Amino acid sequence: MCGIVVLMAFGIVIVFSPACAWAQDADNPYTIYGDGGIGLYGGLGKSNPNYNVDAGGDLSYQKLFGEIEAGADTANANGADNGYTIRTHGLAFYRGKGSWSYGGGLHYSEFQSSSYKQHELWPTVALLYDKRWVRANFQYLIPAGGSNYPENGPLVDLRLRLTHGFYYRARVGLLFYHDNLESPQGNRTAGEAFFDILYVFHDRK
Repeated sequence: MCGIVVLMAFGIVIVFSPACAWAQDADNPYTIYGDGGIGLYGGLGKSNPNYNVDAGGDLSYQKLFGEIEAGADTANANGADNGYTIRTHGLAFYRGKGSWSYGGGLHYSEFQSSSYKQHELWPTVALLYDKRWVRANFQYLIPAGGSNYPENGPLVDLRLRLTHGFYYRARVGLLFYHDNLESPQGNRTAGEAFFDILYVFHDRK
């Protein structure tokens, strides 16, 4: 499964790299971006802090809008000296009235370490607010199985424009799960937060 996700990440880079050059044309529907920063986990058995990078792109066509992204971070399992997380997502929206769009998509995450491995797939429903210098993506992750710790909960992805091409990005998630390996099973609450500087190539805002 890890190999599939890595191939997806490379596929995104291969597809969107030529589009970076095409993005010089203000009339084309593509936007390409990359970011990096620091992240924190709570209640998920991972060490803090960790560092992350992401790359992705947006595609617009009339009333439709899509986002695809892949990234990784360096979080270790507590007590381990190695570990990483690979993640990817794809979202699709329909632009409504004003600055709001409505949609959903899929998220995938895979954690690898010498202590344990875990992968999770989430369908998601989403609400997007996008106006000038601010873009806020509100989602709810719905567990689709495949893990001993099925997680669900809200995720907020906020981008604030700093200057031409540069944005401050904050992603915060609150996760609820129960441990299927415990007896009796217990309900748990966890969280994750990433704080990045994001650059949009040929930003049109």
